[in-house]
Amino acid sequence: MLKAMKNRHSIRWAGALLCAFVLMNSCKKSGDTPPPPEQESAYSLGVQIGSVSYILPTTGIKEGTVSPVGHGVEVPGNELIQSGNYIYFFSRSEKKFYQFELKADGTIQEKGSLLITSYISDRAYSQNLIDANTILIIDPLVWGEPTVKWLTIKIPEFTITASGSFDLPTFEKEPGVNWNVNVGKAILHGNKIVMGSVYYDFVGNYAPGTHTIVIDYPSMTNPTKASSDQSTGEIGYTNQLFAKTSTGDLYVAAYRGPYGPPSDDNVKGFILRMKSGEFAFDDSYFFDVSAELGEPTQVMQLNHLEGQFAMAMLFNTNDMPTWGDLDNENYYFAKVDLKNQSIEKFNVPKSSSRLARYPLISPGKYISFFKSIANNKTHVLEIDYNGGANAFTIGKQIEGDGVNGISIAQHPSE
Repeated sequence: MLKAMKNRHSIRWAGALLCAFVLMNSCKKSGDTPPPPEQESAYSLGVQIGSVSYILPTTGIKEGTVSPVGHGVEVPGNELIQSGNYIYFFSRSEKKFYQFELKADGTIQEKGSLLITSYISDRAYSQNLIDANTILIIDPLVWGEPTVKWLTIKIPEFTITASGSFDLPTFEKEPGVNWNVNVGKAILHGNKIVMGSVYYDFVGNYAPGTHTIVIDYPSMTNPTKASSDQSTGEIGYTNQLFAKTSTGDLYVAAYRGPYGPPSDDNVKGFILRMKSGEFAFDDSYFFDVSAELGEPTQVMQLNHLEGQFAMAMLFNTNDMPTWGDLDNENYYFAKVDLKNQSIEKFNVPKSSSRLARYPLISPGKYISFFKSIANNKTHVLEIDYNGGANAFTIGKQIEGDGVNGISIAQHPSE
C-alpha cells in the first residue's frame, strides 16, 4: 500500500514537471520574438567629383553603393562643419557660409546663408568650430602677409556676432626682410585661441622652429607667437593637427614641408604639447613619430578620439619622392597614445585619400574615406578604434570616377 502511494506521488510530480516544462517552452516560443533589426543611421557625405561638390545623404555606410548624381545635392562646398543637427560650409565663389539642417528621415534642408564678403579676402582659410555654438573664421588680407581679418558666427542662430582684424607676429629673416606667415587651423585652449602657423619664404625656405599664434579670446586681441626649437615643422591651414585630450592638454602635430618630401634637412613629422592652462610648448615633451615607427614618417592629420588617444593619418616619405606622387596610395591610419608616445597601425590598405579633413568621430568609431587610385573606387571607411589592428570596414562605395571624400556628418535618429 505504502509502495503504491509512493509510486502515485512520483507519477504526480513527474506529470507536474512535464506540464511545467511544456508550459515554459510554449510561453518561450510564443513570446520570444526576435528583436527588430537595428535601424541604420542616416549620414551626409561631403564629396567632390572633378570641380563639382555634393552633399550626399545616404542610409547606412557599411555596404552597397550610392551615386551623387541623382541622389546628392550639388552645392558650392564640401568641407562640412557639423554642430548638433546642422552642417555649415563655405562657398569661395559666392563668399557665403551656408547652413543646412540634417533631418531624421535622412534628408537635408537649406536653412540660410550669410554673405561675408566684407569680412574676408579670399577663401576663409582658417574655418574652425570653436565650441558647439561658435564658428571662427580667420583670413589673410594678402597671402603670406601678417594682417588678417576674423569673424565669429553664432550657431545655430547663424548670425555674425563679432569681427575685426589684427597683425600676426613676425620676425626677421634677414635685415629688413621678414619671414612670410600663414594662418592655420585654430582651437580653443583655456581662455585663448591657439592657431597653427608657418614662417617661410616663397622659394621653399622655412624659419627654424615650430610656431603657433596664441590669441586672447573672445576679444581676439594680443596675438603672440609661441615657439618650440625642438624641430622645424609646419602647422598649416589645410589639415587638422590639434588633439585636445580629456586632461585639457593640447597636442600639436607638425609636418615638414608642404605635405611631401622635406624641403630642407632631414626632419619629418612630430608632435608637441601645451599643458592644460599653459600657452607655451612643454619642452619636456617631444614625440618623434619616425623614431617610434622606425621609418621616415609624416603626420598629415591628427584628431582626438577619447582620453589620451588620437587618430593620425601618416605616410612614409620614401613612398613620395616627388610631388607627382602626392595623390598615390601612400596614406594610412594609426591610433596614437599621446601620453605614452606609442603608435598602433591599423591594417587598412594604404589609400590615396590624403584630405580626411572632417571625419566623423563618435564613441569607439572613426569614420572617414578610403580611396584607391588602382581600381578608381572611393568608399566610406569605418574604424573601430578600440578593436585592434583589423577592426575596420571598407564600406559603402561612392559611385563615380575620381571621387574625393572630404566630410561625414551623422543625422539625428529622431
